[in-house]
Amino acid sequence: MSALLLWASFFPEWGGLVWFALVPLFAALLGETRRGRGAIVGGVFGLTFFLLEAMGLLELRIVAGTAGAVLAFGSVGFLGVAWGALLGALAVRGGVPRLVGLWVLLELLRASGPWGIALGTTPLVFAGTFLIRTVAFGGPWLLALAVAATNASAAALFLTQKRRWLAVAAAGPLTLGALALTWDAPDPHGELKVALVQPGITAEERMRVSPAELLHRYEALLATVPEDADLIVLPEDVLPVILRQEPSLFSAFRGEAQRLGVPLLLGSWDLDGGRFYNTAFLLRPLGEVEIIHRKVRLLPFGEYLPLRWLWERLGLKKLVEKFLPREISRGEGLTAFGRYGILICSESQFPRFTQALARDGAEVILVLTNDSWFGASRILWEHFACGALRAAETGRVFLQAAITGITGGFGPDGRPLGTLPKVKKGVLTLKIPLHFRRTPYMDLGDWPIIGLCFLFLLVPAITSPSRRNPRRPVHGGHSR
Repeated sequence: MSALLLWASFFPEWGGLVWFALVPLFAALLGETRRGRGAIVGGVFGLTFFLLEAMGLLELRIVAGTAGAVLAFGSVGFLGVAWGALLGALAVRGGVPRLVGLWVLLELLRASGPWGIALGTTPLVFAGTFLIRTVAFGGPWLLALAVAATNASAAALFLTQKRRWLAVAAAGPLTLGALALTWDAPDPHGELKVALVQPGITAEERMRVSPAELLHRYEALLATVPEDADLIVLPEDVLPVILRQEPSLFSAFRGEAQRLGVPLLLGSWDLDGGRFYNTAFLLRPLGEVEIIHRKVRLLPFGEYLPLRWLWERLGLKKLVEKFLPREISRGEGLTAFGRYGILICSESQFPRFTQALARDGAEVILVLTNDSWFGASRILWEHFACGALRAAETGRVFLQAAITGITGGFGPDGRPLGTLPKVKKGVLTLKIPLHFRRTPYMDLGDWPIIGLCFLFLLVPAITSPSRRNPRRPVHGGHSR
């Protein structure tokens, strides 16, 4: 039940479910006394939730075949079992504080490191809401902490019938509300007019239609860009070619920048020194071409295959080569390009990247992405929702240009500025304020929340109701 409720809470209209979605899971873990059974409960939850979250990966069958899509889908399921089993085993006999600390730390852990994916973590539920502005103070894991504390306290209330847990359960949303009310909108020191281009080219079209024909779609859209735009942003991997090795196509985009008299930002694969890079180019009106970002945080199973050698030893070399024939090299460094902070695709999942860009002088965060591989699935929304967190964390406007969606932006408070419909072609022009104020989160990072969660792990169990006497709390892991 918890897996289904939590999965449903990520739909924009159903975000309120997150405040009680985990109660069945947490009640089961608080009432469990055996680590093995706790691991099973957590493992079943993790498997179910991760597979529900990963359904969009099945859209990869268009480019990777059914076997490749199932491989990616199954890998996520395996990760879910491991993650959930670890949560369940460690939570047994730990009480509410340990359960809260474990949930937050394990969510943070699975969203970190080289294999980390932030999609499906509870902070994303708050995208575009009033409460999201609180991440300016404590980052995304402050939201996760409030959610976990409310659900765990509600589970303890259900098991013990002690009213004190009602007050604890209310503390999470009330604290977030109070912090959100203290957020004040910074005064902008200027504004830009940015045109975001979404060509609406599906993954199937990228495989079937020639790049020259796809180029015409861009040219038609660029013809509608307002003359007074300060910047035009096109998506990642604009055409299914290495653009600099196709002079006629590359020259066409350069010609558009010259015709419009506006800098044009776009993404493409690039080959340099025998290595492939996922690259963002800036094409200036006078013809200059600048490489302004090479992706530094690659997407596992998308741009490289974790443990590729193991898959090949298991006799899956042909399948692996079909699924991911070449791996991408990482770029070096992450710096702002003047007032622009540029990221590519999955890099928008990670707060440290936008923090680094904002500290380096970026006044607006721009993300180029190609999510067409995932059809019209909810992955498109969750990826875009990462931008709401990144905007509120840094107090900067966040803009995203995507192949099929979601193209749009969030203001410095994490609230929506506008979007284009998924899988439709169009141009979204936004006037955006420029900010350079530092938020508390930019200075403190995640360490206060991490420290608090570790403190929770050390607090003696306050409640851990047993199966045999579910209405009475157990202190220190032993019944009274």
